[in-house]
Amino acid sequence: MTSLSSVADRVDAADRSSEAGFTLVELMVVVAIIALLAAVVIPNFVHARAQAAVSQTEANMKQIATALELYYGDNQGYPASGTVNPTLFGGANNPYLTSTPANALTRQPYTYVLTAATAAGVPPTYTLTDPGAYDPTTLQNLPKSKGGTTATLCATACKTINYDPQDGFYGE
Repeated sequence: MTSLSSVADRVDAADRSSEAGFTLVELMVVVAIIALLAAVVIPNFVHARAQAAVSQTEANMKQIATALELYYGDNQGYPASGTVNPTLFGGANNPYLTSTPANALTRQPYTYVLTAATAAGVPPTYTLTDPGAYDPTTLQNLPKSKGGTTATLCATACKTINYDPQDGFYGE
């Protein structure tokens, strides 16, 4: 026969085991809250990463444009068209560009196209092109074409970024 104290211990243990843990409803509420937070945070995070890639590309293109202008100042002309890398400026030890800036999305180098002067006394110009295809929502504030006005912004029609020294950044 069991003692009265051992029966009481068993009843206390049974009471504690039925109270331990969470109910199914409590777990479902927690999961629903986590899903709601994820639905809000994840799209913002993805868009922020896409916008960071655009900002990195713009910074790279400004660095290349600065190198081209310094080269022009020292040599009274721009280098020949080609892929942007230190070789374009005379080799690895040139003072203009020491490393190859690459596209933020696909890690491909930028393309540089030299345009001949259109009239006597007018210096030649150039265009820098990024090989990547960006999220159109991150380019919505760029002009839609070279020489474009702020009235014709990309909205969601552009996927690439270009740079021209006269017009600045524009999308296509």
